[in-house]
Amino acid sequence: MKVFDLETARDLITLIKPIVEEINIKREELYASLSKLEEETDELERLYLESHSRDLDADIRRLFQKIEALGGVIKGIQPILVDFLSFHKNRYIWLCWKEDEDTIMYWHEMDEGFAGRKPIDLLYE
Repeated sequence: MKVFDLETARDLITLIKPIVEEINIKREELYASLSKLEEETDELERLYLESHSRDLDADIRRLFQKIEALGGVIKGIQPILVDFLSFHKNRYIWLCWKEDEDTIMYWHEMDEGFAGRKPIDLLYE
């Protein structure tokens, strides 16, 4: 697993944001496809919608794998939460990013989750 400093992790967010946007677009498309599938009575159209839904699901999974290949650790999918392993004052911590945030503004201890997030500024006090 990669270990990141804050600056490097923040730089990666610029690469991850477009991936997350693509995930959300494909997710909406998947929900629409599944909704149509529930109502569709034509067998041929049902087969198409089933295939299309599987393709979208596979695309979404590949996009999450892309984030992981960059070194992010997926901690949540709705909303999308990505943590980056970091080392600070002789201990490992998680730098934490949520999809609607501009950059990494929070961190938490290894054994804490989203609820334990603290502002980045506390690292430098």
